[in-house]
Amino acid sequence: DLLDDGLINNQDLVNTGYRKQQLEIFRKLLYEDYLQEYKNINCKPNTKDEVTWQHFLNKNEWIFGYGLDYKFMGVLQKEFHASDTSAGGKNGVIADFLMGDNKFTTFVELKLPTTKLFGNTVNRSNSWKLSNELFEAVSQILEQKASGQIKIENSKNLLDDNLNLINQNSYDSKTILLIGSWSEVEDTLEPEGVKIIKKKTFELFRRDSRNVEIITYDELYKRAQFIVGK
Repeated sequence: DLLDDGLINNQDLVNTGYRKQQLEIFRKLLYEDYLQEYKNINCKPNTKDEVTWQHFLNKNEWIFGYGLDYKFMGVLQKEFHASDTSAGGKNGVIADFLMGDNKFTTFVELKLPTTKLFGNTVNRSNSWKLSNELFEAVSQILEQKASGQIKIENSKNLLDDNLNLINQNSYDSKTILLIGSWSEVEDTLEPEGVKIIKKKTFELFRRDSRNVEIITYDELYKRAQFIVGK
């Protein structure tokens, strides 16, 4: 009836089927030992883990779009060079993705689902030490934003890899850091009190990190589930 009434078309059905298929791959990458098999099929056997995740998410930009803030953001450029390099071609600032809606840009940095969110010790005042990897990633994406905004706003004819003009502006761009997983806390034999402290510490940290939206891989997976209605 919906097809007959023109409310959906065959392409809508294909898109839904494709997203369900890709959601299953996302699940296997995240919860099963599937990363190497995915590399063998879609990349090269020796591809780095972060690059493999870049490949999957670049292929499925719908996950980033509706899944993060419920408005569509497409990938404008994979591995966006946010700054100029030195004379020797070094020290360039590179964001994993430059994304955008119709008007504005978003910088995205990917780490791994296995990247540690926490250190090994408790802090004073009922909080837990966060990992150096997390702090370094936050610093990294803030530099990408700072350098990238200058490049975008000062470039009149900024082109992507397909020679399309990037028209989006970069005014206090949104930044997204995809890192780690709650399984680091939930799938352990640690006392419940430790888990509570860790969850509270991480949530307080990212709520107060107003310039960076920090999201874990399992949270992104659940949002992707919501998109396809599973």
